[in-house]
Amino acid sequence: MIKIRTKKLVRFLSDPSGYKNKPMTGTNNNKITEDQLNENFQIPIKHNYLTRRIFSRQSSQKINHLEQESQCISEILQKPQFTHVTSVCKDESNQQDIVISSKSLHTVIETDLTFHRDIKAGSQRFRWNILFNILVWLIVPFPLWIPFISNKLAYLIIPSIQCLFVFMWIIIAILAMKNALILYLNRYRDFLKDVDKSSSKHIRHIVAIICYKEPVDLIARSIQTIADQTEVHRITMVISFEERTPNKEEKCEFLEKKFIQCGFERIIFTIHPYGLPNEIPGKCSNSNYGLRMAVQQMAINDNDTDNILITTCDADSKFSPEYISALAYKYLKEKQPALSTVYQSPLFYNWKLDGLSFVSRVTGLLRSLLMLGALIPFNINTMSIFSYSLSLAQKGNYIHPAYQMDDIICLIRWMGVTKQRLRISMIPVPVLSGPTNGETIEKEIIEWTRQARRWTIGAIEVFHYFIVKAKGMPSFAACCWGICFIIYYGILLCTGGLYGLTSMLSMFLLVKDVPFIITYIMYGMLAVQMLTFLVAFIIDGFIPKLLNIEEYICLPRNFFHFLTTPFVLLAYSFVEFYALHEILIFGKKVCKHGASAKMAL
Repeated sequence: MIKIRTKKLVRFLSDPSGYKNKPMTGTNNNKITEDQLNENFQIPIKHNYLTRRIFSRQSSQKINHLEQESQCISEILQKPQFTHVTSVCKDESNQQDIVISSKSLHTVIETDLTFHRDIKAGSQRFRWNILFNILVWLIVPFPLWIPFISNKLAYLIIPSIQCLFVFMWIIIAILAMKNALILYLNRYRDFLKDVDKSSSKHIRHIVAIICYKEPVDLIARSIQTIADQTEVHRITMVISFEERTPNKEEKCEFLEKKFIQCGFERIIFTIHPYGLPNEIPGKCSNSNYGLRMAVQQMAINDNDTDNILITTCDADSKFSPEYISALAYKYLKEKQPALSTVYQSPLFYNWKLDGLSFVSRVTGLLRSLLMLGALIPFNINTMSIFSYSLSLAQKGNYIHPAYQMDDIICLIRWMGVTKQRLRISMIPVPVLSGPTNGETIEKEIIEWTRQARRWTIGAIEVFHYFIVKAKGMPSFAACCWGICFIIYYGILLCTGGLYGLTSMLSMFLLVKDVPFIITYIMYGMLAVQMLTFLVAFIIDGFIPKLLNIEEYICLPRNFFHFLTTPFVLLAYSFVEFYALHEILIFGKKVCKHGASAKMAL
């Protein structure tokens, strides 16, 4: 095995054909024959006999089988037996840094693990996400048929249900204001000093950025914000590309030259092979592969995994210079809850947000409001950019490669292995993330619709995984999380907007002799609802200053965007309604990750 210095650049590639043609070498630097290669990776075939029993047992067996196969692949990918030396360079101290690429194990997996099967869609159409469809069809049409049963019952119950929806938004607005105030009060805090005071232990970090077809300048801009961290020397930077990324070799070389001297503990490039069994292309499978390869290369001691924090992010992420130190401070202050807590920084989508249409801007503001007021306080799920300990990642078998929403699937999977409901702790610094966008308004709206559909399908698909795995979790914890998840995704985001439309139509067209007090209550609830939306615009008034962003939005335009908020939310509900029925009809087949367009950023 080649011994490598601490400061180095490491590159794992699935296809070394674009680099110098050197012989394969093993740990003893001897040439390895093809027979030896096959012998080293010989794995006994396991058969999985699925019985035709009740639906939940059958689903559980399928998921367990997929996880066993995923574990088999992961064990192979982690074997550090073969390296391919492609180039050697020297630094200022005249010591050698070795750039390494790995032999593609893709072929080995396909030829040796013949028991692997592709994920089937047709037989998995009946899934637990049907509960969301039932919920929607119970609540949304209710105002349209209840007047034909009892007129008095209609004008009493319809406003009462609407009050519940408004009450949810009030709670979200209050909690969002509270967390936004925490961000504002910590705007000048020096977390690095607090870390030194908290503990003598030094926390190390792995930051993994997942890339596909994003422009290399966009990726570089995101990495630069990580290079600007106050504790950059404690960061291992992992840059993970997909095998089908255009010009991936050129992008790796460009990023290598740009960041080799920026102070990272090390930089590791990985390229995720395309078409591995029981994977879908996307952030989950790429993150799973990249993190495993990086941890293998770092050769981390088992006793040190509690002192290493992993942060996963997208190619359109901008971090505050205090992010890493704030994360370490929060982790140490909470006495290193390695197996019980994940960390989430509030995301704001103000990256050129002032140049987008009201559809994208309103959606971005509402997403930040919901994260501050619902996702974090109620421990529902992390989103896009989040942090966790290496201990938790290893205990939870990293990230399930057969799903598309890495943030939600990680939380569910890790709750199952730790047998507890994981807590989401807020990092008191904001992070900038890219909104949906397009070169024209038409393309922007198409991208917005596609992304809303993907978010819905991903969230609802992992709910099936949760139901199957819930029996392995404590009943109370599983029940509490499941209820919160259904209320947020099924009732608030999808059902709420559609119910508002049907209730309004019913009260105006179907319900007769409505008392004035009921009418005033309905108008009052509409006013309160708009006030909760106003909170999102108030937060947006000062958060960009914390992110050092200059936005140019005149008052009339801002007011127009505020007035369109309920209509944008209603349109979002229609997209969710469509996505719910799409996954009901086509099943797992539609659960694919479509990368966001980032050219406009």
